[in-house]
Amino acid sequence: MKNKRILQVLALPFISLFALSSCNEGENSNLTYVENHEIYGSNATYDIFNNKKITVGMWVTPPDNYRTDEYFKLIAESGINMVNGFAYSENTEEEVKTVLEYCDKYNLNYLFASLEIENDIKKYSQDKNKAHIDHTMNLIDKFASYKSFAGTLFIDEPNSSLFDAIGDFFTTFKAKYPNKLAYVNMLPTYALAGTGYSRYEDYVDGWFNKTNSSIFSYDHYPLIDADPSQEGYCYEYQDYYYSLDILRNKTLNQGVPLWTFVATLGYEHQSEYSRRVPSREDLRWTVFSNLAFGAKAIQYFCFFTPGQYSNDAMITIGGVKTDRYDYAKEVNNEFKNYEEILVNADAVGVMMNDYRRNGYYLYDEPLQSFGPIRSVDGNKYLIGCFTDKDNGNKTVMITATTPRDDIDITLNMYSNITEVEAYIHGVKQTLKVTDGKLKLAINKGDSVVISFK
Repeated sequence: MKNKRILQVLALPFISLFALSSCNEGENSNLTYVENHEIYGSNATYDIFNNKKITVGMWVTPPDNYRTDEYFKLIAESGINMVNGFAYSENTEEEVKTVLEYCDKYNLNYLFASLEIENDIKKYSQDKNKAHIDHTMNLIDKFASYKSFAGTLFIDEPNSSLFDAIGDFFTTFKAKYPNKLAYVNMLPTYALAGTGYSRYEDYVDGWFNKTNSSIFSYDHYPLIDADPSQEGYCYEYQDYYYSLDILRNKTLNQGVPLWTFVATLGYEHQSEYSRRVPSREDLRWTVFSNLAFGAKAIQYFCFFTPGQYSNDAMITIGGVKTDRYDYAKEVNNEFKNYEEILVNADAVGVMMNDYRRNGYYLYDEPLQSFGPIRSVDGNKYLIGCFTDKDNGNKTVMITATTPRDDIDITLNMYSNITEVEAYIHGVKQTLKVTDGKLKLAINKGDSVVISFK
């Protein structure tokens, strides 16, 4: 049953045992906050599809027997607005056009994918024969006239040895289709051995230097199928926030959006931790963590269950909705109420505190204050900090650092802040600030977004 514990706003005094970023409230308690609207913003392009929405994508389209109106309607009803082409499902011209027709009908963006394109890239990297690029462009031309055609998925998780080749393909593609997306999904930190670099940040920098990519998309699945009886066990990858923070930093500096993936299934892996089947709280926590670090796209792995997996995704191999479909639909409908704020904002950093064994660490130092927030009292909190790139307005997104914990935190505010605009479960409301304090109780798997204007 859905947890009915709701966020509370209390005026009672609150003292935290974990006040890492707190300051002396006896001093400076009457300081007022004045926004400096001369120093803000960027020339970033985050809204790739120019629709003021968080892009919600998916991996694994309906296979042959399920490529029907029914399942593309389910895609749209779940809140997904972009279909990542899946070359193992729609692998003929006729099948791709069928998918495009359904995407046209349900206003879904579609990224065309073909194994032939991946092969062209690999061949070109060896012989630099432009015929391989021409072959790829001829493939794309067959589908570019459809309304839903939004770009092309060129390759998944490339080694750096392919960056130069991909850059040449991108250059030709962008010259021909300047308003379409050249898309590649990148390797995560825990696959460093496959990147061709000894440091993950060098992999990221190399990608931008060689390709001039307009996004950075990657997948990192933190939900470990933990065994508490094993020494040194952990429930989530310890570098999860570190990798998100690297990419928050790098994409901010590049002025491009970060796109991420969220797992909807569990799976076993030979060389990594096995992953658990996400609970409602697991899935929501992963979505909100990604958004707090500035992700402008959430892509679900997977929509339809791939044949090689024993655990089900949003839709089973037999075409039946699972609980993960409902979890994703719920959270998609929740963040769409404030997505326009996040899409237009620079993710300038995070505030975080987490006292526990195997706690997280970051790439940049956590912020100690932000905008009207002077300090924070509490533990196991993550606060994404955003500045609107056009008007300088400040926004924060608050969630727990685990999917298992309810949290209680106090935001210590400047004395002239008496109320704030908040989104709780996606519902916009006004919260009163009493004596410079805003106390929040947030359920596991939930988040609160506060916008300061």
